[in-house]
Amino acid sequence: MSRVTFYKHLSALRVLGLVVSRGHVSSYGGLARKDGTLFAVAFKAGHRARFRYDDLKHKWRDLAGDIASGTRTAWSVLQGLQSKKPKERVVSQTQLVAWSLNPGSIDKSPVTSDCKGSVQEYVYSLDLLVDTHPRRRAEAVNRYAQALAAGYGDSSNLNFWRWLLWRALDSERDGIPTFYRLQNALTRLQVDIEEWQGLKRPGALLIARLRHCGLWEALRMNL
Repeated sequence: MSRVTFYKHLSALRVLGLVVSRGHVSSYGGLARKDGTLFAVAFKAGHRARFRYDDLKHKWRDLAGDIASGTRTAWSVLQGLQSKKPKERVVSQTQLVAWSLNPGSIDKSPVTSDCKGSVQEYVYSLDLLVDTHPRRRAEAVNRYAQALAAGYGDSSNLNFWRWLLWRALDSERDGIPTFYRLQNALTRLQVDIEEWQGLKRPGALLIARLRHCGLWEALRMNL
């Protein structure tokens, strides 16, 4: 199952009580470190998913070994997204001039974003920001903000996207599951952009949707 499919259905499963999740902590360097997220799933009718003591205390991964190898960490996944090569497209000089003088004169913009990885890949991997090492978190948040701003056609409003991700991170650290709700809102925004031709302020529409689901005020209270 792809990450996109997983997060698409996760919210509904949580509401039904069929799935619960929480961060898992291991000791590394004498400090408690979040080493991933655990999911409990109910398979029997009438049962609700829940964690047991042994689930939380079990050593699910060799955190020290993964950090040493650098292959199974949140940072390595982020690096993988950044290293993806965007699809190349040949554009004629005539098209480029026509688009620059009158952007609506051709159906598809000849200008592509230089943010590597599709915007949906960034949306459905937002939870990796929680697992990113604190010393690398600012860089990761900035990278995600740039990708989201470019992907949603809102590059002039980059600081808003930075602010949004930092507030969501703060809420997650306070134990409030925020990213999956933000992922739902961003997925809906992508549909709005595709269906609403000429949408000029996608950030404003996102704020309206976040207000409607109650997430906007929760983020502002976390200042």
